[in-house]
Amino acid sequence: MRTALLIFATVCIGIAFAPNAEAQRAKCADFAFQEEAQAFMQARGANYLDRDNDGVACEALPRRESKPKPSSPPAGRSPRTQVPSVQNQVVVVSVGDGDTLKVQNDPTKVTIRLACVDAPERAQSPWGQAASARLKQLLPVGQVVQLREVDRDRYGRAVAEVYVNGQSINLQMVQEGMAVIYPKYFHDCAATQAQYRQAEAIAKQQGVGVWNPNNPLPTMPWQFRSASLSLFSALACSLC
Repeated sequence: MRTALLIFATVCIGIAFAPNAEAQRAKCADFAFQEEAQAFMQARGANYLDRDNDGVACEALPRRESKPKPSSPPAGRSPRTQVPSVQNQVVVVSVGDGDTLKVQNDPTKVTIRLACVDAPERAQSPWGQAASARLKQLLPVGQVVQLREVDRDRYGRAVAEVYVNGQSINLQMVQEGMAVIYPKYFHDCAATQAQYRQAEAIAKQQGVGVWNPNNPLPTMPWQFRSASLSLFSALACSLC
């Protein structure tokens, strides 16, 4: 009786520790991709699929092509419009302040906001007037420009980098001190951020435009707009 029980226990232990029968039958050729073999090895303990014992099963098998996950738009902003694969060529109709213009995009006219930069407002005299005048020199009426649209702002304007013969007007305005880097939306120019930083550093070093040490711009444009809006709201409330 004791002998029979010993034989039965031995058989049970052998079954418990024997490799899974399905795992014994599996070969690398049974899988289409390496990831499938890897998952099988980890789930079934089929370590024999890892011949060089480096933790990777069936290394000779092809891998699936991984698809990048779509990036989420920045918090608090509308989804970014699709960036065209080629630049749109349009004609300048007019220039507003130092960072806006209108172009003819047949059959309609479109307002463009310069991407990644911010120019002084017209109420910020004399810097606002100087920025507007300089942009009009760089982009006279009838000038053919190329656009790389990166977004749409809350006013529905196209936000874009503007080029003339391959030269960025946005970048030139920064280098001449007629505009500054706009930190809040600087990510829209990820590929050229280093150039913008260098351009602004040059403007500061040379003391031009808003960086003139004898007459510097006291308040950044976005701060000026925020303060003006707060003042307007306070006045409106006082009249209620």
